[in-house]
Amino acid sequence: MARKTDKQCAQAALAAAIVGQNLGGTKTAMHVTLTRDEMRRAQAYLKSGKPVTGR
Repeated sequence: MARKTDKQCAQAALAAAIVGQNLGGTKTAMHVTLTRDEMRRAQAYLKSGKPVTGR
């Protein structure tokens, strides 16, 4: 299995937030989609302000 890039982790976290619609749903979607390390990397990427869209 290939390691996800930080940008891919951020995109998955953002998608989980959109699909989850509330805190409980978002947490569930995040735990199903990302590992703890990937969640940490996604948070750091989103805090950096880099764009999440595109390749």
